[in-house]
Amino acid sequence: MKFRSFIRPLAIAAGLVLVLGLGLLGRLTLNTPLYLIERGGQSQPLALQFVPKQAAAVASVLVRPDRLASLWDYLAAPRLRQETRRDQELIEQALLANTGLSYSRDIQPWLGEEVTAALVTPDLDQDATNGATPGYLVALPCNDSAAAQAALELYWQNRAIAGDALTFEDFSGSRLIYARRGAQQFSGDGTAQLATTLVANRYVLAANHPDVLRQALTAAQSSDLNLQSDRRYKTALKELPQSRVGLLALNLPALNHWLHPELSETVSLTQLEATDDEVGWGLTSWQLTRQGLVGHTALLAAQGHRLHPQRATAAGWEAIAPYLPDSLAVTAVGSDLASLNRRLKPLLALAEPSGSEFAPLAQTLDGALGTGAADLLQSGIDRAYGVGLATPGTPSPDWLIMAPQSPALSETLEQLNDLAREQGLGTGALDLRGTPAIAWTRLTLPKTRGPQPLQVVAEVAGLHAKVDQYEVLAASPATLDAVIHPSAEPRQHPTWWKQVAQLPGPSTGYVHIDWSQVQAGLVAQLPQWRLWGTAAQPALKHLRQITLVSGDRSDAIQTGSVLVQLSNQ
Repeated sequence: MKFRSFIRPLAIAAGLVLVLGLGLLGRLTLNTPLYLIERGGQSQPLALQFVPKQAAAVASVLVRPDRLASLWDYLAAPRLRQETRRDQELIEQALLANTGLSYSRDIQPWLGEEVTAALVTPDLDQDATNGATPGYLVALPCNDSAAAQAALELYWQNRAIAGDALTFEDFSGSRLIYARRGAQQFSGDGTAQLATTLVANRYVLAANHPDVLRQALTAAQSSDLNLQSDRRYKTALKELPQSRVGLLALNLPALNHWLHPELSETVSLTQLEATDDEVGWGLTSWQLTRQGLVGHTALLAAQGHRLHPQRATAAGWEAIAPYLPDSLAVTAVGSDLASLNRRLKPLLALAEPSGSEFAPLAQTLDGALGTGAADLLQSGIDRAYGVGLATPGTPSPDWLIMAPQSPALSETLEQLNDLAREQGLGTGALDLRGTPAIAWTRLTLPKTRGPQPLQVVAEVAGLHAKVDQYEVLAASPATLDAVIHPSAEPRQHPTWWKQVAQLPGPSTGYVHIDWSQVQAGLVAQLPQWRLWGTAAQPALKHLRQITLVSGDRSDAIQTGSVLVQLSNQ
């Protein structure tokens, strides 16, 4: 009895300590920005009711931006926090340029837990002869409508003092305010003509033209017109995790038209794709991690098209990853090489509709070994594969292909030898630091100045070697040597593998992008990216790596993930 009398209050005390400790831990978590990683923000963007369903791109941040800034500052190394805050100031200046507004003074006091921005249309008047004026919309929920109204009044008073003639217009029960430009409403130069309205004391809408606000208010009054009620949005959202801090919706044909306005309106992804495996609309739900962001995606088949179903399972391609050098700018591993280019085509088309400017793997191989080389390899690699590109965006990027040995692949390599000879390439044996290899070479006479003697130079078009149980093809001796003689023994997975391995469930393959190497080529190819890239540079300088993870695919939906690694350490 004495022992029981002693242990009972002790157990009660221990229980109280445990409960109080868990409660304190919960409060500590809530009092730090880390709760955004654990729980996310608002579940869904309520402002999608104002976004027309045909919008090209819609991004919703489901937490107040200053909370995200606090988390970034909290996770930053102490020596970098001052620089981090400076980057945040530069981002704010870029987003609020020419408005005279301050986020902390004019917006934060009344802003709710959401910011939704949309590219409503690539061209407001749909007239290519006067240039393209995209229509942008920003929707902000209000926690304090009086403070929001005061901020808007102050902004327009300053515009009036500066000499702008303000226009007040009642439309669908809301008061629109904007500065009229006269006859040239659509200038085509992209200059902002800010227009605002406060809707039902609940939302502040801002746009670069009053027509965008009219479209937004019209969309909100009809469930058939807005994205919040759209079937595609509801279908995709069911496939995604509920915890998130943001959503990104992309209408790929409309976005392609915005990025490439020089194309005819009749050109779409339908003409750039095969009849199957074409996606037309996608939704990505974003979560925060200590390393960056994880986006879970749902891509929907384009209208009138279907996808080839494929169940994600663990495959032999995972064993190829330790052979891939870290020096590659773009790396892909998977089980169906023939479908790789097809799956990436929607993304490649956004960069360059023909794909030729970015020189994806197929064009690169055909240019090096002869037209038809890529088709031969795609048909001959009937199992797992690993491929990579270095120095993308250059005329002759370095490349790598490897796959398990098989009778089909051996026959394909013989056909590749025949194709190389038809292109005038020579085939010769090569000893690469003890490993036998085959080199395809092209003999050239370099240009010389003066009376220097002519010299015949052999340029390497490609190399082939057997490494363990794999066939390996590469563009350069350095890349092939990196596969044959790794820097560490035993072989190690690439540095990015640890992150994707933490994602739950199997995959059908990965595409990894080293942003530091790819960025220069992207900026050179996309004029629009130069504009946005400059404005977003304070944020993009922290971007390190991007990994695309392919998941299950039905005849209507392709799921997957996007890992974005950031660094402020």
